[in-house]
Amino acid sequence: MSAKQTDATNNGEREMKIDMKGILKAVILLFAILIAVGVLTYVLPAGRYSTYIDAAGKTAVDPNSFEYIESTTRIPFYRWLLAPFETLIFDSSKFTLYQIIALLLLLGGCFKVLEACGGLPAFVKLLIVKFSKRRFLTVAVITVVMMLLCSFFGIFDELLILFPVFLAFTTAMKWDNKTALALVLISTGVGFTCALFNPLTVGLCSMLAGITVMDGLWFRLIMLVILAAITCVYLVRMAKSDEKKNLADGTAAVKNGYTESISKDEKKKAVLVISLFAFVLFIVILFSAVPALNNLGIAMIAMAGAFVIGTFVLGRMMISSWKEFFKAFLKGIVNVAPSIIIVVVAFSIKYIAEKGDILHTIFHFMSGMITSVSPFLGVLIILAFVLVVEFFIPSATAKASLLIPILTIAPIPGISKTVIVLAYMLGDGYTNVFYPTCGTLVIGLGLANVSYFDWIKRTGLFQLLLLATSVGFLELAVAIGL
Repeated sequence: MSAKQTDATNNGEREMKIDMKGILKAVILLFAILIAVGVLTYVLPAGRYSTYIDAAGKTAVDPNSFEYIESTTRIPFYRWLLAPFETLIFDSSKFTLYQIIALLLLLGGCFKVLEACGGLPAFVKLLIVKFSKRRFLTVAVITVVMMLLCSFFGIFDELLILFPVFLAFTTAMKWDNKTALALVLISTGVGFTCALFNPLTVGLCSMLAGITVMDGLWFRLIMLVILAAITCVYLVRMAKSDEKKNLADGTAAVKNGYTESISKDEKKKAVLVISLFAFVLFIVILFSAVPALNNLGIAMIAMAGAFVIGTFVLGRMMISSWKEFFKAFLKGIVNVAPSIIIVVVAFSIKYIAEKGDILHTIFHFMSGMITSVSPFLGVLIILAFVLVVEFFIPSATAKASLLIPILTIAPIPGISKTVIVLAYMLGDGYTNVFYPTCGTLVIGLGLANVSYFDWIKRTGLFQLLLLATSVGFLELAVAIGL
């Protein structure tokens, strides 16, 4: 989801809205891909893998059973244009699509309520005030908290509303605007990549791949810890670099902390938000760890339900009337609704390929290219493929809906579905703070009054370090047979 920042009131408050230009570009691109796939149904030979019922009672695909078939299915042009509507009614994955749509709408509404009531800004401000006399420790704490919010709950664009809070903090410390922006974007980008339970990335990808969020969780946790440490060191060094520059310019560093205090009302709101996140986290762990409840669909539904119920309870406590509450909730739904179009069109591409009997053929070609080399090189081909698609389709849900079903039709020797999901996450997360096609980055640069060139100049080496680390983690995952 991309966002657009506008002045909401005369008092300087900010409101985050969907960037309709970004949505339109993504839809046009996806429709171009859809039409290309429609043409391929007339060009590529039809093919299919045979299926069987495995020991767990689930339908599985025999990777050695691919054969070309005589297909009488050639989708006429007018049905390419109608594919999004047919997908919602006839697609075999329509119930998964319904879950994604419901999840997006509910999360959009809930986070808008938490934004409107001032809960999220109060939460971060509390952290800053509590740790401000140890300014570099404050940077590390903020980094870890922001990463965890993304890793567990999938918050990313919404956290740009915290930029004014961070800007006030870094200004008080006499640090650069780029440092304030990095506290938001770098920490959230890395956290989004190292998702533990994020329903919009690892949750959705696991659902589409037929695995659970518990698969590879321990490995992702190690990744999160290591990358959190690297990111903290980088952002602290960034702040220290600002102070070194200030000293060279004759401007003394501020060592006595952030002078602004937090009110009782803000503190109460912060504690309520912390309680909400703790409650949702408990529900996720409970439904994921208990064997009887270890079902991805149930876990995601439970997480969404807990978050919605908690938001309704706490939001009503912090907002004066139900009218204002539902006004904020509906505004959040309206803000994210356009992104649903992207997801539906992405699903319709798979639908056309499936109906035209070329979905398995496409996978057969791709898997042949990957399996013709070693798994260590093959997984890098998958990562590179995701990185290319990410440049044109920044939406995590749209990309997952498009790529994961294709990449996981049948087993690929040496590369498990868990590793494929990991490769997808590594190709999707970091680039959100690097590619100029990401709306969140563009808006963040606008808020901070920082040029894209200056941003890349300041963070480019760190971006390369993240890429190298990603490659290392993928190679390790293949080596240990994750």
